[in-house]
Amino acid sequence: MIARRGVLGAVLGAGVAVLAGCGTGGSAGSPVQIDAAGAEWHGTHLQGGANPLPEVVLTDQDGNPYNLAKDPTTKAVVVFFGYTNCPDVCPGIMADMATAKRRLPEDLQDDLTLIVVTTDPARDTPEALKEYLRRVDESFIGLTGDLEEIKAAAMTVGIDIAEGKQLPSGGYEVDHGTYILGFGEDRKMQVVWNEIPPGDLREDYERLIAA
Repeated sequence: MIARRGVLGAVLGAGVAVLAGCGTGGSAGSPVQIDAAGAEWHGTHLQGGANPLPEVVLTDQDGNPYNLAKDPTTKAVVVFFGYTNCPDVCPGIMADMATAKRRLPEDLQDDLTLIVVTTDPARDTPEALKEYLRRVDESFIGLTGDLEEIKAAAMTVGIDIAEGKQLPSGGYEVDHGTYILGFGEDRKMQVVWNEIPPGDLREDYERLIAA
């Protein structure tokens, strides 16, 4: 699948302008970026923070309403937009997110909330998300809801979601941005990660929690 021009560049500035499509392979590595305080980030650090967590009420994997902007109570929140039928990229990204959290010191693990917002709500019901996250990591919050509301919320933080693509098998893929987004205690986006190893991601989790 070919990467598509997206809107994240407008959110971040000139540093990042292309959203990788779900299914895109390869590795860009994770060069270190030093912020104004001298901290070394492996992701793209946004000095002063960028757009906030979207104000949208969705449904979690237990069937309960979940306000993405207000319901997380931890110091840091990490969000990924993906879907359970993704053929390759999404499972790897979510596994890396979960692995990085498990590698945090035990006293920091409760300071971080991992959230996946489905880009395929037609198939990702609360029940489907719950079963999927049981296999990946049950600490994730899985959210589903109206596709147009999800697309609008994703757009505010620079993630573009395209219509599903029909496959010869009869199924379909959902083309979407594959960046991981990190939000601090003020709920503003502080860091963006792209194809980052779990070890580097864990280090940035610690920085995000401490920010």
